[in-house]
Amino acid sequence: MNKRITAVLCTATALGAVLAVPTAAQADESRPKGFSARVEHETVTLDFSGDPPKDLKVHLRKKGTTKRVATVTSFHPVRPEDWDPCADSCGDPDPTWFPVRTAPLKLADLGEYAVDVEYDGTGGETVLHKDKAVLTYQVRPSFTNLKATNGVSFARPDTVVSGDIKLYDPRNGSLKPYAGGAFTTRTGTVSSPLTADAKGHFTSKVTFSGAESGTTRAGHDSTYVHLASRANGSEERASVAVPVTASTAARIALDSPTVTGPYGTAGKVSGTVTWKSADGSWKPAPAGLRIAVDTGAGLPYHLTTGSAGRLEGSVPLTKDTTWRIGADSPWASSGTQEVTVDTTGGTAFIGFGTTLLQSKYLEVKGTFLSVEVPAGITSLEVDFQYSADGRTGWTTVRKQTVTANSADAFDERVRYPGPGFMRLRYVGTPDIRGSVTPAVRLAERTTTAIPEFNAAPEPVKKGRPITLTGKLTEKSPDWKPFAGQTVRYYFRPAGTIAWKPMGLSKTTADGTFTRKFTADATGSWLAKFVEPTTAHFSASSRVDEVVVTP
Repeated sequence: MNKRITAVLCTATALGAVLAVPTAAQADESRPKGFSARVEHETVTLDFSGDPPKDLKVHLRKKGTTKRVATVTSFHPVRPEDWDPCADSCGDPDPTWFPVRTAPLKLADLGEYAVDVEYDGTGGETVLHKDKAVLTYQVRPSFTNLKATNGVSFARPDTVVSGDIKLYDPRNGSLKPYAGGAFTTRTGTVSSPLTADAKGHFTSKVTFSGAESGTTRAGHDSTYVHLASRANGSEERASVAVPVTASTAARIALDSPTVTGPYGTAGKVSGTVTWKSADGSWKPAPAGLRIAVDTGAGLPYHLTTGSAGRLEGSVPLTKDTTWRIGADSPWASSGTQEVTVDTTGGTAFIGFGTTLLQSKYLEVKGTFLSVEVPAGITSLEVDFQYSADGRTGWTTVRKQTVTANSADAFDERVRYPGPGFMRLRYVGTPDIRGSVTPAVRLAERTTTAIPEFNAAPEPVKKGRPITLTGKLTEKSPDWKPFAGQTVRYYFRPAGTIAWKPMGLSKTTADGTFTRKFTADATGSWLAKFVEPTTAHFSASSRVDEVVVTP
């Protein structure tokens, strides 16, 4: 088959707690999009898309009351590693996102506190956001002295996790044993309920499946036991890192080293994943082991093993290439298997959408991709199709010519066919796979009309008044007056083609409108309803010509 370079379209966030009594009116927000507040234990974190505003404050008050009990004015930036566990290995953080955080709060009383956020707006005005979050200030569980007795592997999936649960009082920082404290351990998706002893200590055997996720940093593989405990409405979570010795003798045996199919479809990957035990026998990998398929275009796709180590999954076909398949898990290092991919002619739509305009036209947008189209074919035809119910009776209302072997974006207008559905379709040929978008329900608008319009008197002497009158109606479901709407007036001098805006007026309760102008020149008058709403179509009156005499 012909080899072509095809475009790849990627579509693919020192507390000084002092009493304060200032007040501020609730104001409209003029700060960056995405401003939010979140609470974790005794701290408040504020997320800003952009630099934090000036004179930033956090006010606290008992939930359900108006009296402030503390105001926070000191914040420190949140480091990426504080909230993103892979910040040191996943590239630079988002440079447009600026979280700041308070130090742990020290308050006199336990309870629930409303969090209000105040700062200076862009015009120097005081902006106050009330009830941005709720701080639960209670005695809460706290895990300490956590450890695992040994690392794990396919051959040895068990370890013993131990530690202590204490009750932490945020008022004075004291820690007391959580006698008989209930908690859970979780590995992967498996959770187990447990209870600490009278001294708040626990020791528990944990068995891994061998498919849990984990981290790999500088050659050190780890998986995790996650713990959670709850008391007084507050929850504490912690994790114990457990070293993993990866099986370097794992292997992937693919059913086929090649995949072929039309562009826009999915290629099947299948095979068996096994690992070599100490006695030399090969055993199936555990269900759920993650396998990466590197297609050479962005992030890899991930598949997981099923029972008996079987690997079966699908990956989109986008071009002629080589896929590299290997284990992506702290539990196994399998080496890489290669699959030769032969992508044949095919098509796909992305980004399809419609907007119903006031002018009774549909704005249709989307991108049509075609790949590996046979030589000699330079263009293809896309059908814009309409159906009243979105299932049957599809009719083509327009055809659009697009360039073959390209990503062809379009922004077209078609006459509104009425309430119903629209889709885009390329029929296809024996050598080029066709494609069709999902049916999209079209928006609906109410039809309007100006059935009555008159400019009088006719003729009129120059400098004398001329009165425009008319009536605006809407069909909902029958024709009726459309009151309280803006009608705009336009004038076109005789011998010209451009309409000049002349003014506007509102319709009365019976839908009528009127406006007086001074006669200046012979020409044509027109009235329009063209307000930018999404509920109604626009409407135009008839054109009324008026002769102006000296």
